[in-house]
Amino acid sequence: MKEHLYRNKLFLLLIILIAGCSGEDSNSAITAATFNLAISIDGPGSGTVVSSPAGIACNPDCSERYTENTIVILTATQATGSTFAGWSGACNGSDSCSVTMDAAKTVTATFVEYSVDCSSFSTYAPTSISVITLSTGAAATTTVIVMHGKAVSPLYLLSLYTELSNADYDVVAPYMPWSDTTWDGSMCEAMNYIDSLVAKEAAKGNNVIIAGHSMGGAHSLIYAATAPAAEVKGIIALAPGHFPHLELPLLAVLDPGTAAMITSSITKAEDMVTNGNGDVLDTFDTLIPDLNNPILQISATANDYLSYHALYQYPDINDVLPVIKLPVLWLAGADDPLTTFYAMAALSSQITNQKSSYEVVNGDHLIMVSSSGAPIIAWLPLLGL
Repeated sequence: MKEHLYRNKLFLLLIILIAGCSGEDSNSAITAATFNLAISIDGPGSGTVVSSPAGIACNPDCSERYTENTIVILTATQATGSTFAGWSGACNGSDSCSVTMDAAKTVTATFVEYSVDCSSFSTYAPTSISVITLSTGAAATTTVIVMHGKAVSPLYLLSLYTELSNADYDVVAPYMPWSDTTWDGSMCEAMNYIDSLVAKEAAKGNNVIIAGHSMGGAHSLIYAATAPAAEVKGIIALAPGHFPHLELPLLAVLDPGTAAMITSSITKAEDMVTNGNGDVLDTFDTLIPDLNNPILQISATANDYLSYHALYQYPDINDVLPVIKLPVLWLAGADDPLTTFYAMAALSSQITNQKSSYEVVNGDHLIMVSSSGAPIIAWLPLLGL
């Protein structure tokens, strides 16, 4: 009897085990649903989109199937000379995109051509002397607006103004926000100021050339990446300087102490803004083209200082140059350390207008100005001016 009961128990246990195993096989045979995520890239700019979990690296891999309810994070990265404009489809906005794969979905990433947009900023208004003007006294048809370098007045360029005036070009030389060691306007306010000067010259019926030396040269290039009026026919950059995106990485290797001073000033300004003191005047460090004494202390509000030094605010010259449509005359000093420090010849090659020209003239960062009049006067007629 006991043996019979024992056998029955074993038989029951065997049935349970078999049933359990067959249940496992049945469940494992169920395949989880998957849905396709398709990415497209649109717009006149260019860039890439990648996913996490991996699977999409668009272009060229722009679609992937994901298990149902997988959360996929999409990240867009703009190419040099482009800006990410935002998402559409299953995503919106311009931050990273999160897609829950509960159905097949499509997402479009739009990239546009890079531009410097100062439309939401006011226009700089000098507090003292506004501009120096030299008129030919005749009926000039072209005005050259010349921006000066860092922490100096426009007067040091007087010999250049005279050469241009003698060649029958009117000259306007504004005092820019950086004309002293107290900076009293932001980068975008400065660009809007140049816009206002262009409008005045255009109202006379004149064509306009935007020129600049040193920091003014850098901003003549930046101005070309805004939306210049049709009357602006060309850009002249004389020994352009102040390119933070190039300077800080190089200085971190070549002169860490100087790099640390600039970085410290940026951090100080950011802390002031965070604490509600963005419009309070304080002292900060900036760079000047002097290998022996590369630091200049200036006074500025934290907001204004950051507009010229924070990498997330100030335009990256490698984004600016490829989108310049106007012809550019770029003059570099043979003895100017910035010519090799910035690799100016390579930088200028990013400008595609066929009437553009890069030339090396005699002199260091300052003296090269005295060698610049002749090539400028030779170049302007090539533009029909």
